[in-house]
Amino acid sequence: MQKKINSTKATARTVATTAPSTKNKKLTPLDAINAIYFASKDSGLPIELIPNLKKELNVLSKYLSCSHTEAFLFANIATLNLFGDKSDMVDLYRFFDVTPFQFMPLIPALDSLYEKRLIHKKTHRHRSDDAMRKYYFSAAPDIIDALIRNAPFPKSEKREMNGTIEVLEVIYELANSCIQGELNITDMMNEVDQLLNSQKKHAFIRNVRDLDILDKERVLYIYVIWKTLMGTTAVDMDDPITALFPISSQRVRYIQSIYSGDCKLISNDLVEYRQSRFFNDVELQVTEKTAELLQEDQIAVFKQRKKFNTIKPENIGTKTLYFSEREEAQISTVREMMMDNTYRELIDRLKGKNLPLNLNILLFGAPGTGKTETVLQLAKASGREIMKVEISQTKSMWFGESEKNIKKIFNEYEELCKSCELTPILFFNEADAILSNRKSGSHSNTAQTENAIQNILLEELENFKGIFLATTNLADNLDKAFDRRFLFKIKFERPELKAKTAIWMDKISYLTEEDARYLADNFDLTGGQIDNIVRKCEVKSVIEGIDADFEMLKNYCIEELVLSAKTGKFIGFQKSA
Repeated sequence: MQKKINSTKATARTVATTAPSTKNKKLTPLDAINAIYFASKDSGLPIELIPNLKKELNVLSKYLSCSHTEAFLFANIATLNLFGDKSDMVDLYRFFDVTPFQFMPLIPALDSLYEKRLIHKKTHRHRSDDAMRKYYFSAAPDIIDALIRNAPFPKSEKREMNGTIEVLEVIYELANSCIQGELNITDMMNEVDQLLNSQKKHAFIRNVRDLDILDKERVLYIYVIWKTLMGTTAVDMDDPITALFPISSQRVRYIQSIYSGDCKLISNDLVEYRQSRFFNDVELQVTEKTAELLQEDQIAVFKQRKKFNTIKPENIGTKTLYFSEREEAQISTVREMMMDNTYRELIDRLKGKNLPLNLNILLFGAPGTGKTETVLQLAKASGREIMKVEISQTKSMWFGESEKNIKKIFNEYEELCKSCELTPILFFNEADAILSNRKSGSHSNTAQTENAIQNILLEELENFKGIFLATTNLADNLDKAFDRRFLFKIKFERPELKAKTAIWMDKISYLTEEDARYLADNFDLTGGQIDNIVRKCEVKSVIEGIDADFEMLKNYCIEELVLSAKTGKFIGFQKSA
């Protein structure tokens, strides 16, 4: 032993009096460990203890290729482990019956054992901030197994790296050792760095090494990939993030970057954040971009295809819509433009002239004028699926979630496009809340969030590739920045007399043309309001078994306009008081 150890004991316990005699006996490493343990327990670590154990320590230190002091500590930690006892620093003080100050000269040897991988350290979860009680110590399991079998010291075979999969597995195991507290962050990061540099012959490893991300993020990225290859579709990141960011403030800051999308793994489209059941949970999953990168090394990633809640064209009922001549001309153009052959030709020409590859269309006008139904009929006519978004659903109780939801919608649309034969329609229904004028001079959280959403939407529409339709009732309040983002802006007026007459006759077959014209002329109803009256007629037919007569229809019209009467608008040809 290089340093003398002070003792509070008057006499030292010797091997001869505490363990079976080893005199004139050829010792095995296991015999040596047994003798060392008996001599050490409650010994107080007298200065003559290690010299008295020279014979035993010669055998064990030769077996382990370490110093006498290191072999001494290994023997006692290994025996405590086999007894099932935990071995943190305090356990060792009590075992030797010494104070922390008496034990301190042994700490360098303890660190050396860890560096040589003869013992492992595991973080004590309940005392992670206590320097003296931070770790549990345990002898390396493969060494214990060899000692018990009286086998030679296990040689660490150099692991064959036959391909990217083996490299990913080793890095995952290193990360997992760090998570379990068996490997410190610095050693783990050094080994990962060496692996990435030595295995750059593999395309994916080379790409990971060259990514503009944090070194710790490379480990997190590979952790997600390996868990995905093992069949996990959404990887819980709580443990790896906690291990790699042990300082609470750094950990919280990094998790916030994931939530906001500023994390480079997310902003570079390598992984995506999956909203968990609980707010503080963090789950990540690989993206199509990562799947494509892995494919370069012939590694296929099972990425569960999302089940998109879309409206299929075959599930849309055929409905006759009536428009003014101006509306019909614009809608006919859009309808023809969305037909597959026309759409493909148009996109090719736009590409050739380096123009935006999107068809962004805004339908605006009073409620009930057929905007939503027009979108449905356009989709049915062109055979395209609709990804419908009710904007109210993007409002979140958590500040910052709404912005993420907007980005997520466009990301999901891109993914949907890959699974559809025809480019689908992204439909924002009743988009007044996010298309209206941005609020200036307001510092409220709500105003800032709405402005942030609009900025994100403007950016997404600028780079959008596909078919985007939005409806709004408040076009006069439309933010000017959106104006150039829409190729077509179609205003839906309240139906004219001719259109309303045709709607009445189409909806109620037993009406005469004269009665239909009377209702159209005297009640300023939209198509949606006429639909409500038709539904009331169906209720009467089911309950009473008779059709509503003309007088009943007029009463229904008055009832439908009762709210308009309260606002001073016209009911028929009379103005309410």
